[in-house]
Amino acid sequence: MNGTYKKNLTNEQKIIYLKALSYVMSNSFASKRPPQLLREQAEAVGLPVTVLNTLPQIKRPETISNELIKIQDRTLRRYIVREMIMLAVTDHEISDAEMCNLYKIGAALGIREGKINDFFLWAAQGIEWQIEGERLVEDDV
Repeated sequence: MNGTYKKNLTNEQKIIYLKALSYVMSNSFASKRPPQLLREQAEAVGLPVTVLNTLPQIKRPETISNELIKIQDRTLRRYIVREMIMLAVTDHEISDAEMCNLYKIGAALGIREGKINDFFLWAAQGIEWQIEGERLVEDDV
C-alpha cells in the first residue's frame, strides 16, 4: 500500500490496518520482527504512535477477519492481507499455522485461494530480490 493511499484511509480503516499488522507481529516469530516497524506504519498512515498503546492484542484469525470485513472496499482489504503476508515472510520463516491462519483470514474476506497464493509468491519474490540485491552490493565480483 503506497503512502498516499495509506493517508487517505479513514481513521477506522487506519486502526484496522494497524490491528492487522499487529496480529501478524504478535502471533509468531514476534521476537524477530522489529517493534519499530509498527511505529513506522502508524506514522505512514498519519496516526500518532501513541495509538499503538490502545490496540488490543488479537490472537485469533477470526477476530482480525471480523475487523477487516468492516472495510467495504474489497481492494483495500486485499492490500491489507497482502501486507500481512509480506510481514509474515519478512523473517524468512513462516510456520504452517501462521500460513494457515493467513489463508483463513483471506478466505473469510472472500479472497480466493489462488489470489492468496499469488500474494505469498509476490512476498517471497520480494525477499529474494532483497537478498540478491545485498549479494550484488557485497560481492567483490
